[in-house]
Amino acid sequence: MTKIVNVFYTYLFYLTAKLSLASNVSISSTESIDVLPDGCQNLLQSFANETARFTLCVVTNARPITVCEKCVNEFNQVYKRYEEIQKLHNNDSEVDCRAVLTNIDRLQVVYASYNYVLDMWEKASCKLCLNGTVFNDKTKGVMIRGDNLDECISKHINNTKLSNSSLCADCKQYYINLTDYYNMYKNDNTFCMDVVDLINTTQSDWSYKFKCHESNYDSEWILLVISSIVLLTPVLFYFINWLVSQERSNLLLSQNRWHQRFTNNAASTSGYVVIS
Repeated sequence: MTKIVNVFYTYLFYLTAKLSLASNVSISSTESIDVLPDGCQNLLQSFANETARFTLCVVTNARPITVCEKCVNEFNQVYKRYEEIQKLHNNDSEVDCRAVLTNIDRLQVVYASYNYVLDMWEKASCKLCLNGTVFNDKTKGVMIRGDNLDECISKHINNTKLSNSSLCADCKQYYINLTDYYNMYKNDNTFCMDVVDLINTTQSDWSYKFKCHESNYDSEWILLVISSIVLLTPVLFYFINWLVSQERSNLLLSQNRWHQRFTNNAASTSGYVVIS
């Protein structure tokens, strides 16, 4: 987590520095702009500030992941500033501010910064959870059930008289309500990373931290029987093969003995001379 924070803050510093210096960079082989018009300069600084705020918000809400819930306003501000840049043209100046700000240098800092924000937002799949700036109904359903479970767990953790087994028994229904509701919609590609992370963390804590996971003994026995059959099949095969080979060996040995007796008897008979 510390490494992630350091990387984001390094990027944040780099981004702010580049955007602050961008207005002094040459953008044309025939024209050099030393000072941007006030409208261009103010919008550039505003875009830098909003992008920095979004980056800071993402970092501070990375664990647990609440990016879609907590950073939607910062994302909308970045989007708004970039749209303003795309529509900007200062009629009082010969300088095309849109071209200046989006093609400042080969790095295309403004464009790259905007794509970074979009990419982060897309990776979090925030569009799946939001209706404008608030959660949609399905996401609210998950969050309400998650809050109910958290409230039950917190009540037991804060009360030292209640045992861990009591937590599992008293909060089990809240846990089932949450997981069943999530499983009912998860295959529809409905939820963002805020919800997915909430479910993963809840299931992990329920099983390993609170040790409330109930083993499915029927499934375990079925798995054990199948595993035993698979493991014993080669042994049984070689055992049956050994029995068959033994039977063949005994049969061949018996046949050899009868053949030897018959040969000896024939030789003995041929040694007598019959006189009439």
